[in-house]
Amino acid sequence: MSLLPSLSRTWMQRGEQLKVKAPGTNEKRSVSAAVDMAEGTPLWRTDEKRNSNQFCATLGECAERSNARGRIAVLLTDNAPTHKVGKTGIVRGALDGLSGQVAVAFLPKYSPDLQPAERLWRQWRPNVTHNHVRSNLADLQADSDAWLRRMAANPEDVLRALGTNVIVQPIALVS
Repeated sequence: MSLLPSLSRTWMQRGEQLKVKAPGTNEKRSVSAAVDMAEGTPLWRTDEKRNSNQFCATLGECAERSNARGRIAVLLTDNAPTHKVGKTGIVRGALDGLSGQVAVAFLPKYSPDLQPAERLWRQWRPNVTHNHVRSNLADLQADSDAWLRRMAANPEDVLRALGTNVIVQPIALVS
């Protein structure tokens, strides 16, 4: 998410067009999210930047949530550089630390249609970042959190946004 709004087409009556100001600086934040496909509950976090530490923190939160319910967290993820086991060892260390609690399935590059969470972002963007008129990043982040909280309050809406009405059976932890 960035303070510089992404402009999209929208219909407005003549003379009542929205004026979108340029903020001068383009501050950014990275929002990452995961959805519990069994319950339709989203889990999200906002960080200074998108990196392997953000991915590992999300991974840890998903594992903690699933393990508290006696399940293994299974994450479908794209092949973004921040998600890969790379030279820094950050992701490898996190996966080793969560061994037996989490499974990560890496999807092919450039395949957003295979990733159900991408459908959630397709609704988040027009509701939060497109044509926004926020002058500071804190207000924009508040908008993002409010939208995600509204979605979290209605898990059926989250599953509908993901295009699934299939009940996913949880995978139990093996003792």
